Amino acid sequence: MRRMAVGMTSSRVAPGTPNRIAEARAEFSAAGIELTDLTDTNPTRHGLFDPAILDIVASHVGRSARYDPTPKGPWPARAALAERFGGDPEDYWLTASTSEAYGWLFTLLCDPGDSVAVPTPGYPLIEPLARLHSVRTCAYRTLYVHPSGWELDRDSVEEMLGAESDSGHSALSPCAQVAGSTTQAEDADPATEPVLRGVAVRRMTTDAGRRFPSEPRTSDIGHSVRAVVSVHPNNPTGAYTDPWIAQACAEAGTALIADEVFYPFQLTETAREPLINDCRHSARSRRIHLTGIDPATGAQDDREVANNQWFPSDQPQRLSGDDTALTFGLDGLSKLLAAPQLKLGWIRLSGPYSLRRQAERALDEIADTYLSVNSPVALALPELLTLADSTIARVTARLTANLATAREVFTDLRVRTTYGGWMMLLDVPPILTPDDLGIALMNRAGIYVHPGYFYDLPDSTLALSLLPEEPVFREACLRLAAGLDVLKSEV
Repeated sequence: MRRMAVGMTSSRVAPGTPNRIAEARAEFSAAGIELTDLTDTNPTRHGLFDPAILDIVASHVGRSARYDPTPKGPWPARAALAERFGGDPEDYWLTASTSEAYGWLFTLLCDPGDSVAVPTPGYPLIEPLARLHSVRTCAYRTLYVHPSGWELDRDSVEEMLGAESDSGHSALSPCAQVAGSTTQAEDADPATEPVLRGVAVRRMTTDAGRRFPSEPRTSDIGHSVRAVVSVHPNNPTGAYTDPWIAQACAEAGTALIADEVFYPFQLTETAREPLINDCRHSARSRRIHLTGIDPATGAQDDREVANNQWFPSDQPQRLSGDDTALTFGLDGLSKLLAAPQLKLGWIRLSGPYSLRRQAERALDEIADTYLSVNSPVALALPELLTLADSTIARVTARLTANLATAREVFTDLRVRTTYGGWMMLLDVPPILTPDDLGIALMNRAGIYVHPGYFYDLPDSTLALSLLPEEPVFREACLRLAAGLDVLKSEV
């Protein structure tokens, strides 16, 4: 065999340099020293996996002896998803994971060099997924306001979209321009209907198609923003997304990717209901002044909030299934059943009819190209979904109990308000640099934690998993608090 030349691999997969915390943890592991990992969100390591799942999957293995490839996934599986989450079975595509679903959507919506807008702070997964597809990312901000929680910085969203939300753009503004001829829905008027940019769409062109004349929207960052990603609720902040974001995407002609894997895990009782059922259109006729914290710098941010501001404590609603903007809802069994090893996720498509039709054709082609779904799990999905409610209740009880423990133990520190998800954020005194603090806590308390900068949070914020079994979590929190006290006394 010929040896691969140096530099032959793509820069998209260039290895990074380990940070000091990772290096220190590797040294502890090599020395046989066990640390309590307060960052671990693998539910199968915390007694949350339901063994009935294995029996259900096993009962469907025999049916998989004959391979019957269906690009969207077996119809009974999609029908079960529609029954649980709404919509029509034809609105769903099964994938091997949510990460794979992101890749499909980046292929669908973006050309190399295009951008997607992602929330900050946030879990550092979307950026590498985008990079693997030669797609850039640009950030829109959320700000923390204690004790109400995180608030979407609407100005930063509008900046990424390159248009003010009140600029009068129709919801039928083009998502993007398609190079060459385009495929239109059978009953669409190509002179007035929007079109969808994407590699798969261009592969499916017809001679009868006509180019839509508008140029793609671009932001001040100088390249096209093709989609806005909402993680609903965000990981690790636990903030549900202001539903205004769907209207902003519609007015800018931009697709919305709604990652809702953590949606069912609601941790805090809501303080009040939305003013009307669809809080997307709700308005409170007043302006309020908020003092927030810029998550990237920790600096104070004083400003007024517009009179249509959605409050963090409003009842969260799903973004998937909404027809305001072209929306791709993402979900999967990794969180819903606390079973990441099943490797099954899905995309739910909704939005204006003509855009939906174009996206359907493109997603069908992408799905047919990959055919990546595991047949036994897909065939078992209708029965597996019957375990979802009990799993959600079991995991949420763990999360809620551990969050209460953290508030009880860390009385001298600030536990940031969270409304959902599997993690919590703890503000600690800035006694050391974040790397030095992380290493010191390994040495003094036997605790492994993530510093805030891993998630674009302030250096003095720690991110902790809420999944450990309750006695383990309590004992780890007590050691963490004691370790912080010792370190403070030494500074």
